[in-house]
Amino acid sequence: MQTLTIQVTHQLAMKALHTLEEKHFIKIVDEAKLDSPSLPGSPLSLKTFKKWIADAEMAKTVSIKEAKIKWAGKRKQLQKLTR
Repeated sequence: MQTLTIQVTHQLAMKALHTLEEKHFIKIVDEAKLDSPSLPGSPLSLKTFKKWIADAEMAKTVSIKEAKIKWAGKRKQLQKLTR
């Protein structure tokens, strides 16, 4: 299971997400309580920002080619589910 935080700006996209929820492929959480520096909110202290950067530099990376291949597969899968 993976949790994503997204901002949906198009009504048809929201309808597609609700369709996936009805089929029990996803679960929509209305109020996710996430504390992430990458999301809007209060500013980080310099110490916290440096720690976040250090953690990001140590994290496992994926090549852009590999990411594009994975995304293409997931995109096809999502398109099949919403038709």
